[in-house]
Amino acid sequence: MDYLSILKATGNSFLSNPAWDILLLLFFFFAVFVYGLVVGRNRMIILLAASYPAALIGEYLPYPRRFFESLNASQTLFLNSFGFFVLVFFVFWIFSKAGFSRKEINKKTGQVIFLSFLNVGFWANIIFGYALKLNEEAFKLAPLTKLLFGSVISHFVWLILPILALYWFEKN
Repeated sequence: MDYLSILKATGNSFLSNPAWDILLLLFFFFAVFVYGLVVGRNRMIILLAASYPAALIGEYLPYPRRFFESLNASQTLFLNSFGFFVLVFFVFWIFSKAGFSRKEINKKTGQVIFLSFLNVGFWANIIFGYALKLNEEAFKLAPLTKLLFGSVISHFVWLILPILALYWFEKN
């Protein structure tokens, strides 16, 4: 695969017809970036850490099988995504109340931007994973999105990369 040709094809495709997956990534990054700048590094770390148990719990939520049979693929994706985000914010709230989040004296903007990027990547990995599990034909991903979030290797990388970054931040 030639990465430059994939990037060029994605750019041309997006400019002529914006894809839902690229718009979702831009929305996630903007929302998490603004949130990170407002609340700071420590709460971004807690939000990222809350995403892991939420993703695990979301995989094993016992939805009634009959209920999903009455929904189409888009509604199922929305329900899975909504459940994931509710769990993220619930676990975040629990972590915050447990004292993991503390006020910080200085805001490290570079780290906040990087943590925002990792958080968006992890969330996108989860959401696009839901979409690909449902129906690959119903949810066409842009070539770049498929490259970054649609393979087993990319899924593994997005699971491990935030953990490595948090370790590196703690070490330095």
